[in-house]
Amino acid sequence: MKKRYVIVLAGLVMAAFMLSGCGAGRVNQNGNNSSTRNEEELQAEIDALQQEIDDLKSAQGQQDDGTADDGQAEDSARTTDDSAAQSNAQSSTGQASGSTAGANVAVTLEEAQNIALERVPGATAEHISIELDEDDGWYIYEGDILYNRMEYEFEIDANTGNILKWEEERW
Repeated sequence: MKKRYVIVLAGLVMAAFMLSGCGAGRVNQNGNNSSTRNEEELQAEIDALQQEIDDLKSAQGQQDDGTADDGQAEDSARTTDDSAAQSNAQSSTGQASGSTAGANVAVTLEEAQNIALERVPGATAEHISIELDEDDGWYIYEGDILYNRMEYEFEIDANTGNILKWEEERW
């Protein structure tokens, strides 16, 4: 008998929630729709977070070269030094490629290569392909190691040497 009362009571509570819409789109005392206000608050928070990201990017640009990163000076320096840096990087690391020449990073291409190779016992420079990549002002080394019927894909922070991504797949 108690089960029936509990079931009926639960059914009534659920029906009341369904009919009321669980508070969605309620109008507050001022006659404003509360969901619109919440959307405005959410948009303000998104805008604040976007501003914070932009500030961090410009701070990294200042840290990297001592000036604000306007992109134009870096692009011109990159195009003049790109071919020489690529050939130097390829000759010293086999399949390595320096796609972002002139980047002011704390970890060299060779150091990033050694960090990755330490994770795969037996792998050598012949097995690795690595390049420096810029993504929204952040420099990372991306690459893969093909060794012993395994593919290891990785990303290494070019300023700290920390491994950001490491994936292994048998082929």
